Amino acid sequence: MSTALDCEPPPEITEDIETIPIVELVSPPDHPLPFPSEGEWEPIPENTNVKASSHSSSLHGAVSVILGIFSLVLLMVCGFFAYQYFQSDEALESKRNDLKQWIESFHNKAENVLQVAKVLDQNKEALLGLQNQNVHIMEALQDLKFTQGDRCGPPLNNWVQYMGRCYHQTVKRVPWLNCSDLCISLKSSFFKTERNSLMNITKLLSVRQTWIGLYYKKENNEWKWEDGSSPSPSLSWCLPEPNVDFQGKCVYINADTVGTNDCTTPYSCMCEKPVCA
Repeated sequence: MSTALDCEPPPEITEDIETIPIVELVSPPDHPLPFPSEGEWEPIPENTNVKASSHSSSLHGAVSVILGIFSLVLLMVCGFFAYQYFQSDEALESKRNDLKQWIESFHNKAENVLQVAKVLDQNKEALLGLQNQNVHIMEALQDLKFTQGDRCGPPLNNWVQYMGRCYHQTVKRVPWLNCSDLCISLKSSFFKTERNSLMNITKLLSVRQTWIGLYYKKENNEWKWEDGSSPSPSLSWCLPEPNVDFQGKCVYINADTVGTNDCTTPYSCMCEKPVCA
């Protein structure tokens, strides 16, 4: 079913058309424009453009020179700092290597110290064992002194028995040349023995500055016993090397040492004799 609206015609669309007026082009004049007269021209100053151009060129040249110098200085500064950087880097690397070597050396030394400490501990234990043995030996020798000392004859307190012989340190102090007569008066002889026995005897008697039967013989340039025999090599090594400076010198003993002095010096004498049957 259609309505009245369906029968109405569509509205007309009108456009506003803008008209552009056409302007008539004017043809150029037949004659060109006249040039200005000479009076209208003003003279150009002679030095205006020349000076400006010269000044501008000088300024550009100066700027170029300054920039060149600045670039050169900058390049030199950069080169200097680069050189310093590489030098410091090499020095740092060298110090690192030195530190590394020092650390390795320190570790090696520490290991050596530990090994030495270990060896010292072992030696300490061995030394303690030897000291204990020495104490037992000294106690046994002291017991031997008091239990068998009577076999050396009276007076008991002045004689010590060791390995089948008796030894005595005189109380009287005389020159070396008088020791033989002094020992004979005690029914004994001037001391003559080897090194091992000598050390043990001196410890038993707690000897101090006591003559024994050794003296320097100039004719042979060697040490001799009173009877003219030579000491054994085991005893010779603890004696000083013989030379003419020992002329008139004789040998004395302390608890742990052997020394020399003028034979005229008064010391006690070491006498010995066999054990009584």
